[in-house]
Amino acid sequence: MTSPSVQIIDELVARPGEGGQVLADYMEHYAPGAKARGMTLDRVMVSPPVWMDDQPNTIMIIWSVAGAEGWWGMRLAGTASPDTAEFWGRIAPRLLDRKRRFAAAPEDVETLCHG
Repeated sequence: MTSPSVQIIDELVARPGEGGQVLADYMEHYAPGAKARGMTLDRVMVSPPVWMDDQPNTIMIIWSVAGAEGWWGMRLAGTASPDTAEFWGRIAPRLLDRKRRFAAAPEDVETLCHG
């Protein structure tokens, strides 16, 4: 039986004309620390699927961690890292909105709740 996983979904709404650079900065400056905190990059999606100069792009970056332990470890390490806060502060002016969601497959929820 495989360990349940938790998905971390970063949804970034980039200002018009900023999408490509926002993603490049995220991958260069945020992703290495995320990987060091035990996060595995699953997928990156861009909507609409072309860089827009006259309207926002929404960028969804989906990570995973192994189980509740991986989730807590990632959260605590991210909170303790000044680099994480510095990155989000630096990129904020180029975003219209930013959300982070956590999700799991329905069949993993019970295991995640009760270990």
